[in-house]
Amino acid sequence: MKKFVKAAVCSLAAVMLISGCGKKKTEEPETTATVAETEQDILEGEVTLGEYKGLKVTPQNTEVTDEELQVTIDGRLAANPEYVEVDRPAKEGDVVNIDYVGMDQGEPFQGGTAEGYDLELGSGSFIDGFEDGLIGAVKGQELSLDLTFPDPYQNSDLAGKAVVFDVTVNKVQEKKDAELNQAFVEKVSGGMFTDVEEWKADLRTQLEDQKKLQAETMKEEEILMALVNNSQYTGIEDSVQKLYDESLFRQENVAVLKGMELKDLLGMYGMDEDSFKDMLMQQSENSIKVQLALEAVAEKEGLQVTEEDKAAIAEDNGAEDAEAMIAQVGQDAFDTYAIQWVALNYLKENAVEE
Repeated sequence: MKKFVKAAVCSLAAVMLISGCGKKKTEEPETTATVAETEQDILEGEVTLGEYKGLKVTPQNTEVTDEELQVTIDGRLAANPEYVEVDRPAKEGDVVNIDYVGMDQGEPFQGGTAEGYDLELGSGSFIDGFEDGLIGAVKGQELSLDLTFPDPYQNSDLAGKAVVFDVTVNKVQEKKDAELNQAFVEKVSGGMFTDVEEWKADLRTQLEDQKKLQAETMKEEEILMALVNNSQYTGIEDSVQKLYDESLFRQENVAVLKGMELKDLLGMYGMDEDSFKDMLMQQSENSIKVQLALEAVAEKEGLQVTEEDKAAIAEDNGAEDAEAMIAQVGQDAFDTYAIQWVALNYLKENAVEE
C-alpha cells in the first residue's frame, strides 16, 4: 500500500498506523481534545484551538509551459540513451557487458557473481578499482582484478578484505544521445505511443497532474502549519518523547538490517546523527500537534466519516476498498486517520487563497 494521502499528512498517518492511537475523552470542553489510552498505546495531550476557518493559502500556478515540457523531454532523452556495440578498447563512459565472479581466498563469496551485467565505466557503481580495471578491455578479454573492499562496508564480512574478481568482457558499447522519433516514444512508453505529438501531449498532461498534486500538497502543508501555529498545547511532552523514541528505534533497526550503525547510514545521505535526531524530534512534535488539532476541529464542527469518505481514503492509499485497508492497518488506526482526513478536508474547503 502506498503512503497515506499526501506529504502534508504522511507523518501523521505513519504515527496512526504504527501506534493505533487517537481516541478522545468525551468529557473535554468543546475547544479541547485529549487523546487517551487505546489498546496499543497511550498518547496524552490537550489543544486549545485558535482560528481555523478561513486560513490563508498561497495560490499555485499549475500551468505547464512549453519550456517546462521541453526540459522534461530533454531529461527523458538523456535518461534513455542508445547503446551501440563497438570494436575497440573500452573507455570511460562506455557500457561493458560482463560476467564476473568475486573470490575470497579462492572461494566465490555471496553476492559477488553475475552474468550479462551492463556496467557504465565511471559510474562508481562498484568498489574502487573495478571499473578502472576495465578501461582498455576489449570484447572477449578475461581479466583478474585484485581489489580490496572498503572498511566500513555494508556487508561487514567483506569490509577491508582483499579479493579477486575474475571478469569476462562480453561486449563494449558506446553510449549515444537518443533522438526524439517514433522508435524512441514507442520504447519509453512501452508501446503505448508511436506518434511523437501524441506522446508529448500525454507527457504535458502528466506534468499538469504532478503540478496539481504538488499544489494540493503545499495547500495542505500551509493549512496544517497555520492550524498548529494558531493553537495552544499542554501536556504533550511525554507523547512527543514516546513518538520520537519509537521513530528512532525504527531507524536504528533499518541500519541494523543493512549491517550498519545509524551514524553510518545517515552518513550515506550526508547527515550527521545530531542533526537527524533534532529533525526527528521536531517531526514528532509536529505530528502530535497536528493529530490533536485535527481531532479538535472534527469534534467542534461535529464532523462524521461517511461511506464516501471511507471509499476515498481507500482509493487515495491504493487499497481495494475500506475493508481491505482496515484489514491491513486495524479498525482503530483507520477510524482515527479517517476523522482527521475529514477534518483536513473541512479546513481545505474553508481556506482562502490570497
